[in-house]
Amino acid sequence: MVRIGKLSMQMKLAILVLGFVCIPFLVSGMIWYEKSTQSIENNAIHYSRQIVEQINDNLDSYFVELGTITSPVLTSPLVNQFLNSKNADTYDMYLMKRRVENELFLSILSVRTDIINLSIVSDDGLIVSSYEDRGSLEAFSEYKGKRTTNRTFKNFNIEGVRKVNSSNVLTITRDLRDISKNKIRAMLIIDMNYKVIPRLLENVKLGNSDLIWAMDSENRIIYHPDEQLWGKYVNEAVPTYAGLQGEEKDGFYIDQSSGKKKLIIYDDLKSTGWVIVDELPLEELIGSLMNLRYLTLAIGIILVVLVLIAVGTFTLPLTRSLLLLQKLMRKAEDGNLDVRAPEHKGKEIGSLFGSFNNMVTEIKRLIEVVHMAELKNKEMEVKQMESSLLILQSQINPHFLYNTLEVVNSYAIEAGVRPISKMLTSIAKMFRYNVGNPQKTVTLLEEIEHIQTYLSVQIERYEALVVEWDVDEGEVMQVSTVRLILQPLVENAFQHGYEEHDRKPEYLKISGRFTGDRVYVISLIDRGNGMTEATLQRMNRLFTDVTLGQMVREHQFQEKNIGLWNVHSRLRLTFGEPYGIYIRESGPNGTHMDIILPGRKRHV
Repeated sequence: MVRIGKLSMQMKLAILVLGFVCIPFLVSGMIWYEKSTQSIENNAIHYSRQIVEQINDNLDSYFVELGTITSPVLTSPLVNQFLNSKNADTYDMYLMKRRVENELFLSILSVRTDIINLSIVSDDGLIVSSYEDRGSLEAFSEYKGKRTTNRTFKNFNIEGVRKVNSSNVLTITRDLRDISKNKIRAMLIIDMNYKVIPRLLENVKLGNSDLIWAMDSENRIIYHPDEQLWGKYVNEAVPTYAGLQGEEKDGFYIDQSSGKKKLIIYDDLKSTGWVIVDELPLEELIGSLMNLRYLTLAIGIILVVLVLIAVGTFTLPLTRSLLLLQKLMRKAEDGNLDVRAPEHKGKEIGSLFGSFNNMVTEIKRLIEVVHMAELKNKEMEVKQMESSLLILQSQINPHFLYNTLEVVNSYAIEAGVRPISKMLTSIAKMFRYNVGNPQKTVTLLEEIEHIQTYLSVQIERYEALVVEWDVDEGEVMQVSTVRLILQPLVENAFQHGYEEHDRKPEYLKISGRFTGDRVYVISLIDRGNGMTEATLQRMNRLFTDVTLGQMVREHQFQEKNIGLWNVHSRLRLTFGEPYGIYIRESGPNGTHMDIILPGRKRHV
């Protein structure tokens, strides 16, 4: 047996097409046909049963309404008076009949045009009829003996079909009792126009060949499109319908006695004891499906042939192109990165060859990049050594400045000039704080001590300057910040709030408070000339809208208050949102600016 791995690509594709397209297509087609046929048959049975049930509901409603409209006759005192008038003279009997006809029969006949005749026949031979007395007497004689044994409904008996003046009528009888003696003494005979039954039965049909008929509780055919079968028993008229002759009066079965499948659905009518039967040829339901099956099979065979031809014509140029690409890859493996594949082939193969060319070109470029990177690494090592030297030099300069300030301070002390000594000490402390690591976080207490040192120098310059503090030392020890956030804001207030307007700094308030367990706000308030409302809104939008990514990409702050932006960006990059600066208000009477910092409030 040949292994799959040794087969050519054409054979592999052919096997794949047969195994995963052709055979599954045929199998699924057969399964689809069987399942769909069964589903259609089930749906037809379900729908046809619904139709039969609908017909039954219509008939039930019809007979219930008939019983309701004739009920007044059963309880009428006039009828009871008529039944007790056996000894009345002829004229009185005539008047009694006229009253029954006019007061009872006429009110029913005017509403129900489908009723041909109404008659009352007593056991004593009394009779009153709206149409014909003789026929009613014959009907009474025929049906009198059945009224106790053939009761099909609690209110009336459906006796069957008979003729009245050459017209087919459905006769229904109801027992009349003498109210005073509570005894059956007469019979109400109702002759219905028989055309009502076909109209109710054939009002709804499932197909063109649908055949609906009915039989009574004694298995006699009450209605059938073939009038020759009326009144005959089912086992005589249609002996093949054995399923209709048992005790079950509700169900269905498939009849094949005629050589063709017929769906027989039957359902009993509760009000009359009738059984409604619906015959439907299955061929009428699934005939089109048979043609669809053959059409699907033909299309499937054509598709399989076309697929095999397409596979054969497709694989030959594909294998040639792959062999060429394999040859070029071997050359590239040997170090020849100048090889190129032709890109004028079809879309997919051309794209593959183009990708190969791009890959070879990129590999060649990367080799050159690696070579250049090695050269740059050597250059970086030299620059790193130079940077280390510069760092050592920067560490030497602060020590020189500290020592110089100490010498000047000692001269001031010897000369007895205490203000100069105090200022030199403050400047030295500021310098040591300023040259610390700018990335390292400090407590807000350290930052406040630094700004207090800075303001002590400024108070020496501006004697009228008043600084007001409202800060709890215990709280600021719990707040984290970065270096030099207060000094730029104070310098900004002095420069833009006072000095640009030829004013000397006169007032500054620094206060702080927790606004939550983890947020601390420190406020700077001055009484200098503030900014315009438009400038305030623009700067607050900038503080709010610029993202961390924009800050990392060195967002260029175009305003003159560059110190504010530096403080805000350092806080935002260090602690994230919502920390930073917010200008609460600014105007001719001063500026109120907040710095929002992270902290952890300790509850006592």
